[in-house]
Amino acid sequence: METNNNSGINQPAVAPKKSTVGKLWVVVVLLGGVLAGVLMSDLATLPEEYREPFFRGVPVFNPDPSIRLHIVLTTVEVALLVSLVIVYLKVYSETHANFALGLVIVLSALFLQTLFSYPLILGTQGVILVPGTLTMLADFLTIGAYTVFLYLSLE
Repeated sequence: METNNNSGINQPAVAPKKSTVGKLWVVVVLLGGVLAGVLMSDLATLPEEYREPFFRGVPVFNPDPSIRLHIVLTTVEVALLVSLVIVYLKVYSETHANFALGLVIVLSALFLQTLFSYPLILGTQGVILVPGTLTMLADFLTIGAYTVFLYLSLE
């Protein structure tokens, strides 16, 4: 691809540099979500007598590995959704595009749906079931979709 710089000399056009910040941000969000999920699943399955006084009222969960994994995966989903909402709020504030506002609304609804189905919140209502294979598959697919969406949104 060549461009004319008004001096009569054709020079190659400079391609815009792609930022590595987007790639790094995706990795940071994923690692932060996993770390927060592991910490929350450890806290949720810690026996009552070993908890700090502040956390003594939090329900104790069955330390079943599938429940712990579901807590970690759902925490990663929450981290990705929060990041996506922030990205599109920034896009909307810069462009005032109705499409960006629509994405913020849809992503906020998905965030609330994920939050209301979060195992730790469901556990406070006494409704916690051991997640099955399809639940875990849905978590992995959702995380994959949100990760790709975040990556593409940051490019």
